[in-house]
Amino acid sequence: MLSWKLAFKNKHFTTKFILSFLLLAALMYFLAWFLNYVEQRQGHVFYDPVLNFFRPRDVSDIIFYTTYGATLIALAYSFGSPYRVLHLCQMYSLLTVFRIITLFLFPLDPPSSIIPLKDAILEGTVYNDVGNVKDLFFSGHTATLFLFFFFTKNIILKWLFFVCALCVAVAVVIQHIHYSYDVLAAPLFAWFACKLVKRHSKLYETGNNLPQLF
Repeated sequence: MLSWKLAFKNKHFTTKFILSFLLLAALMYFLAWFLNYVEQRQGHVFYDPVLNFFRPRDVSDIIFYTTYGATLIALAYSFGSPYRVLHLCQMYSLLTVFRIITLFLFPLDPPSSIIPLKDAILEGTVYNDVGNVKDLFFSGHTATLFLFFFFTKNIILKWLFFVCALCVAVAVVIQHIHYSYDVLAAPLFAWFACKLVKRHSKLYETGNNLPQLF
């Protein structure tokens, strides 16, 4: 708690913290509208040789529990430092901006064999009542878990997030929710979001109590 109290005594940090979370909230609000817009567009169908190797199976439960279980662990880890929380918020915001841009630039229709994802959290927040199947390039689930992998420096958690990311990446392809291209691109965008925030982040304290950000 001491590090949080010290952090919020710094007006520069406090301003960035508030603005970052307001931006994230605004992005989530916009994303809900934008995904509905994406669903109404005519998109392209890609030929994906990987999907032709097997019939789809519904593994929504695996995707759900792996994704949100890892998310809870990542949040618990980040709350050990206010600077981790700030930078994870900024990384996820940037990742969301990347998704909005790529979804706009690459209108796609889902694989014809898709089994729609069952996700109570998404259905209650950013998805519409009918369900969303066109938020394809790139895979948000996969990218988020890889973001946690790039973000953390704890070696045990790092391997845990890597395994979770691979598990979800394979699962969304098994269910034909995404093309394999969507999944392959996801780690690249996650790495870029993490790299940009790390490069441009600044320390807000000086002296011996300098925070360890990552």
